[in-house]
Amino acid sequence: MFSLIPKEVRFYDYFEQQSKHILNAAALLHDLCHNFSDARAKTHKIKEVEHAGDQVTHEIVKKLNTTFITPIDREDIHDLATRLDDVLDYIEAAAERLIVYRIKEPTSACRAMADVIVKTAEAMDRAIRCLRNMDPGFHEHAVEVNRLENSADNLLRDSLAALFDEAGDPIEVIKWKEIYETMEIVTDRCEDVANVIEGIILKMA
Repeated sequence: MFSLIPKEVRFYDYFEQQSKHILNAAALLHDLCHNFSDARAKTHKIKEVEHAGDQVTHEIVKKLNTTFITPIDREDIHDLATRLDDVLDYIEAAAERLIVYRIKEPTSACRAMADVIVKTAEAMDRAIRCLRNMDPGFHEHAVEVNRLENSADNLLRDSLAALFDEAGDPIEVIKWKEIYETMEIVTDRCEDVANVIEGIILKMA
């Protein structure tokens, strides 16, 4: 009898919509880091995207609570929604720190980290789009997310080393250390998303 009841597949739409928000926020952060004029206005746009992402998360949870049969396990839907929300939160947090800490101009390391964030978000988006059809081609996108996350790790390490070697104003060191670490966490959370998708696809195979 249960097989005759259609599964609610709108969750895939929500996940892809959330991934679009992440791509948008990552692009806005990239623009902020590479062109710091109108920084407050650009940061406000990122905050608006993050708020739109919050609405998608709320919709997923509401749909989850009112859906009888889900296309994938309920805990996986909730986990993926949470991980995607985390990516947006940290993009917004990185942009906010550039303003709150009164940064005069992003460093080359900051711009490089923004480049990696965009590429990681793009690879993560390709992985998300494999979920609807349980596409085994997902694996190559997951590998790319992992490679980029490792690249961000290395960039963080080198950036922090350079920061301490220069031994400038200790307040500036503290500011940039937190900014770099927050930006690197964005790639960590993208990797978390890829790991959840991998678990889902392996479970459904």
